[in-house]
Amino acid sequence: MTICKTLVATAAAAFLAASLPAVAEERVTLSTWTSPKHATSLGHIAYAELTEKEFPDAFDFKYFSGGALLGAKPTLSGLRDGVASMGLLAFTYFPAELPYAQLVADMALLGDNHFVMAAASTEFAMMHCDPCKAEFEKAGIVLLTGISTAPYVLLSSEEITTVEQMKGVKIRTAGSAWDRWATHVGASPVNVPSSEMYDALSHGIVSAAIQPIGALKGHSLIEVTKHLTTLPLGTYHSGSVFAASPAFWKGLSGEQRSQLMSNIPEAMAITESFYYEHDQTVLVEAAGLGLTVHEPSPEFLADMVAFRTADLAEVAEIAKTKHGIADPQPLIAKYLELVTKWTALLEPIGTDTEAYGKLLDQEIYSKIDFASYP
Repeated sequence: MTICKTLVATAAAAFLAASLPAVAEERVTLSTWTSPKHATSLGHIAYAELTEKEFPDAFDFKYFSGGALLGAKPTLSGLRDGVASMGLLAFTYFPAELPYAQLVADMALLGDNHFVMAAASTEFAMMHCDPCKAEFEKAGIVLLTGISTAPYVLLSSEEITTVEQMKGVKIRTAGSAWDRWATHVGASPVNVPSSEMYDALSHGIVSAAIQPIGALKGHSLIEVTKHLTTLPLGTYHSGSVFAASPAFWKGLSGEQRSQLMSNIPEAMAITESFYYEHDQTVLVEAAGLGLTVHEPSPEFLADMVAFRTADLAEVAEIAKTKHGIADPQPLIAKYLELVTKWTALLEPIGTDTEAYGKLLDQEIYSKIDFASYP
């Protein structure tokens, strides 16, 4: 009798379990316009794998690279409209919607270490810049990380190691800060999308470009530029590897947000490490690729350092007159403070990915209540 009752109870429980709907995994659509082998794409893939492994029943990630879902410019509206859950976003495409992000972009030449700049930009936007949060909300995004490319250098078809050799050169730049520097040294800045750099160089529209070393392979520029000058030309650090859709973010429970964010610091560290590795790979392969690496002359380097220091006054003026930021100085001071802070924090660990991820979590993510963020 007892056995029968047990069997009946077990069968009833099994029937009830089978009849109840399973807890659905949350669909997470990740979008980037970069190629599958780009550092940001690899960061997305690593993040999805880490999170699915840790929370196998919580999320169902769908990944789109190379602009298959959203291109660079459509990503902002795509996140706002819920086309993608999360995506890579470059803020400089949207100066009208994101003026405070342009203030950060205008300090591009400060970037000597991309690990530092990624951390400083993330902490600044997520913890210390209320106007940034307000403009992100108005634009329709939730910022979950910052970003920084590897340091930019000078790539050219002919050797350039002095200020005099820059005069008259048509150079592809990535925007405002580099435009000002190019004009300062007598060059002519040309703004074309990164996807058109190769054609611009191959057809002689420009004879030089400001890009990370890894772009020689990532954008195949090694075929059209054979000279690299290690002039420190800053970093692109006004963007987000992981920007989220407000509708997606608001639809998550507190527990889901915690799960979603648990691997973000590590994913960000992995992304920055890939930037570093790609640069190092190209440098190791330089001779075989037909690349000649030059150091800038001492005068060229000194001129660059002097320009970027003096340019901070111009950054403040541009913020006021062009971006409508009435009092940019406190924000600039805070950003410089964070660059100094992260430079000191990262000096002992170098390029240790695991240690970097732990520092990001310790200094930023552990201090944010994501149940109420932003």
